[in-house]
Amino acid sequence: MGSGSSGRCSGNLMAQRPQTLSPEEQKRRRKRSIALGLTLGALVLFFYIVTIAKLGVAVLQRAL
Repeated sequence: MGSGSSGRCSGNLMAQRPQTLSPEEQKRRRKRSIALGLTLGALVLFFYIVTIAKLGVAVLQRAL
């Protein structure tokens, strides 16, 4: 095995990044997280509506 880059992660990736974020970076991360959460929620709602539309309204009127 050579000492060059073998394509594997060294496991020290977290040690290379600073552990504290500036207030601006924290705001950007929070906004990005909120946008990602809203997008995911909209996608779930979209799939739910499409599924109900494909099944038809009869699925809501079945006997329990």
